[in-house]
Order: sequence, then C-alpha cells, then structure tokens
Amino acid sequence: MHHYKLLACKLLNRELSLCAAESENYIDITWMRQELHSTPDALRAALQSEIDSIESGDDLHSADYRVNRGVRHKKLDAILFGYGLCSNAVAGLRSSSVPLVIPRCHDCTTLLMGSKERYREYFDAVKGTSFISRGWADHGFENDDRERDFEALRARYMEEYDDEDAVDFLMEMAENSMVHYSCLTCIFWNEFPRERLEEMGRRRAEENGWEFKAYEGSSSLLRDLLEGRWDEEKFLVVQPGQTVVPSYDRMIIKAESLWGCKKSLSLL
Repeated sequence: MHHYKLLACKLLNRELSLCAAESENYIDITWMRQELHSTPDALRAALQSEIDSIESGDDLHSADYRVNRGVRHKKLDAILFGYGLCSNAVAGLRSSSVPLVIPRCHDCTTLLMGSKERYREYFDAVKGTSFISRGWADHGFENDDRERDFEALRARYMEEYDDEDAVDFLMEMAENSMVHYSCLTCIFWNEFPRERLEEMGRRRAEENGWEFKAYEGSSSLLRDLLEGRWDEEKFLVVQPGQTVVPSYDRMIIKAESLWGCKKSLSLL
C-alpha cells in the first residue's frame, strides 16, 4: 500500500471520493475551492503553499510527513493533483523532497472523460460545446441564474481591479464567450445517477437555444492516478529539483530542472 497526498479541485469531490474509497492505497485528500480557477496565479500560489506546508509539517489538513534528521515521520510516496494545466495554474509547481504527479490534460473535462485523446476526439467533432458534470451541479449549476452570476462576477472583478474600464472589458469578454457556444454536453459516469443532472442540462440547453448532448465519461484516468499507474503518456511525474512547465504539444506539460527553467517560467 502506498501513501499519497491528493490536492484536488472541489468540482471533482464525488468522483475522486469514489475512486479513493475503492483504492488499495491510502489517499490523504485536501480539497481546493473551485473559485481559485478564476485567477490562475492565485491557484498556483495556493497549490505551492500546500506543497510547502506538507513538506514542512505545517499543513493542518494532512498527516505529518515532514523529514526530521533524515527520517520521515510518516511515509509519503507522492503528491497527486486533481488538476490539469488549468490555464497554467500548475506551471512552476515544485517540491523539495517528494515527487509530484499531474495528469497530462488541460482541465477537469479530460479527467472526467477518461483521457486527453477522448477529449480531443470529442472537441474536434462537436464544436462550440460547453461541458457540465455532477460537480458543476453541486457547486451552483442547479441554481444557475445568468444575470445574478454576471452581477457576482462584476462585483468580484471590481474588488480585484477597482477599475471600471478594466472590469467592463473583462465582462465583455465573459459575455462574448457565451455567444460562441451552441451545445451543452453533460458528462456522466455510470457509477452515479444521471437523471437529475440530465434534467438540469436539458433545461439549461433549452434556455440558451443550444443542442443538448450526453457523454459517457470514464473513471479510468482518475483511478490510474490514485493507483499509481502513471503511464508517461497520461501523467507527468515531477521529481524533487524539477518544476512543471507547459510543453505546447500533445503532452501538454513537462518537467524541467529548477536551474534550467528560469527562462521558461518568466514567460508565464
């Protein structure tokens, strides 16, 4: 049995909880708030802070894994991530004493679909689609109100930037992004009931004049992550002394030496 720390977005709470409960390994989970995705720099800082706290033994959410006089209090084989590249939020992450394991994907859609190949195939075949899952329903989709949500988004932007012109520009971008959608795709897992999510998805698609599609996702990628089946095509293993950088190819992310990546990180 291996001991893994998992840092994951709350949107994957149900799916990862299921996989963790059925895993032979010990999965020590810290859930990160979904709203951090809105500011990738803040998400990166929060993830790095968690890594640093785990290694120092100061993280109150985790077992005590610190190294004292060369001896680790409790075994920690790796820190796993329930994230993909996520707008470069994982770029720059590093650890001083334990490997980091990150799925090779852009976001949680791939994690729910089961592979980056399945995601690419669907994305190429179905243009202009917005994705939802059970996690989106748990975190506000069921009570979704576009006018209310845009008001909340404007308020958050004003708090962050305190610049009316900048906020107007960001809101215009947010509104324009909705114009390009023509389809709503619900990602289902066979392990969970689908009726409630499908009803919500069909209602939202009808409200927006979009086509509705159902997609049978897969737990295989997340199960591989928790079971330690880290095929190089599917996962990046970042060793101590390395950091994560975007690869800008089909592999999505890669590891570089901390000494050799300063130029790459300066471009983020």
